[in-house]
Amino acid sequence: MMTSSLTLLLALSSVIRPAAPLALNCQHRNANPATGVSNSKTMDRRMAAGAMAGAGLFPALLAPSRPASAVQQREELHAPIPDWVAANLHGGRVTVLPNWLPPSLLSSLRSDARALFAEGGHFQPDALAAYSIKKQRQSRSGSGNEKIIDAAYDRTIMPSFFASTGKEGPFANFDGLGDGQSRKQFAALMESVRTQLTADLGRPTLGTLNRERTNEMSYSRYGPGAFLPRHTDEHHGELKKAHPVASGDENLKRVTMSKSSTDKTDASDSLATTVASDKPTRRSVTWLVYLNDDDWNADVDGGHLRVHERAAFSEQPVGARGADLQVGWLKATDSLPEQPVFLDASLPGRSNCALYCCEGGAETNKSVNDNGRRRNLGKPFPSNPGLFLAGGDALARNLLIRAAGGSESDAERFHLVDAPKSAASRYLPSPGPEGEDGGERVLDIPPKGGTLVLFDSVSLPHEVLASVGRERLAATGWFHEMVYPPGVHSSQTI
Repeated sequence: MMTSSLTLLLALSSVIRPAAPLALNCQHRNANPATGVSNSKTMDRRMAAGAMAGAGLFPALLAPSRPASAVQQREELHAPIPDWVAANLHGGRVTVLPNWLPPSLLSSLRSDARALFAEGGHFQPDALAAYSIKKQRQSRSGSGNEKIIDAAYDRTIMPSFFASTGKEGPFANFDGLGDGQSRKQFAALMESVRTQLTADLGRPTLGTLNRERTNEMSYSRYGPGAFLPRHTDEHHGELKKAHPVASGDENLKRVTMSKSSTDKTDASDSLATTVASDKPTRRSVTWLVYLNDDDWNADVDGGHLRVHERAAFSEQPVGARGADLQVGWLKATDSLPEQPVFLDASLPGRSNCALYCCEGGAETNKSVNDNGRRRNLGKPFPSNPGLFLAGGDALARNLLIRAAGGSESDAERFHLVDAPKSAASRYLPSPGPEGEDGGERVLDIPPKGGTLVLFDSVSLPHEVLASVGRERLAATGWFHEMVYPPGVHSSQTI
């Protein structure tokens, strides 16, 4: 497990292009300082653990297509991720592992994705693209141009299942569609990553849910010129109440349906035939593996993933404390650390919400019992999602901290993780790479084929820059964890 004294060392200078000068500080006790790769014995142990974990993302995946031990099958594919990745994610950092996917599997998946896209009928617009296309068509109604789609929205996915209906998606059709065996191998490889992160991150329900129904995996294709504006992949429930599309897909629909569904699937089912999950889930860890051609030149072809990290490494684990998802930051100063700010919406009475941070290092904040380390930033306030959707940092500082009796120091340091923008935002000057509060830094990650990217789904804003004249291919997904009942933390047994 990670310790609060860890710093990180990752040799990324050749694969990550900073949009502004910055020094990367990444190392780990089990990482080779020269390469950023963990000890091979540790990696082999992780592979064995992942292989023997039982029913995974898709339970049938772990059965090899030819006689082989589970460990042998893993070794034929690839070792899981280095040990230092969990510390990186806890600190609010993106993890980039170049050349992670075996070349033979990379080539097979790339060919499979292209063939199935060309065949037609398997890919569909992603949720945000579909929303934008719908709005565009409404605005063009009667003009005769309703069916013309802007290149910016040419973003399609081939999913493993459909959250709105609970039906199996084409990605999971391993026996009857395209190169199903390569997709099956890839899903097993990602299962080993999920298994490792379950333990290393201290997020136990990553590994105990009905995972074939709660994790997401897709082929993703961006046409030339397609891009995705800045956003985060998961949000506090209070924000979803106000703006469901902010979740970036049908995740809110998944949560709503799973609360009311009682349908169960037999263990022999090939995949989920219903969205039913015993408990609602949320996106916890975002991952993607690029499938682009070997000759992709990021300086010419573009298509970077741009991440908006905090300039300072977080003192405490980011993302969530059980039911309390992160909604903001307290910016680091010369004497104070960078701190995630969480929203507790479970307080009794009408004023049921409170913003808080936790004092002390990461190791002292894993207990359910804060022992006085939880510090509210102001008095509780009534639930009002609109406070987080308009006005940005200035309104949040004034209404949620100053007006609630909080300190001026906290108000000055407070910054929302990523407040959705209003229609007027496009006409305002860009805040630049340092962000609205001056506490961010920008990293541009080139979409080199075989690269694995991982980051926390709640805390890290990101965007996709347009490619120039080429399609951009990837396998993308999210590992889910439980949406905890109010007042319950992830270290408790549910």
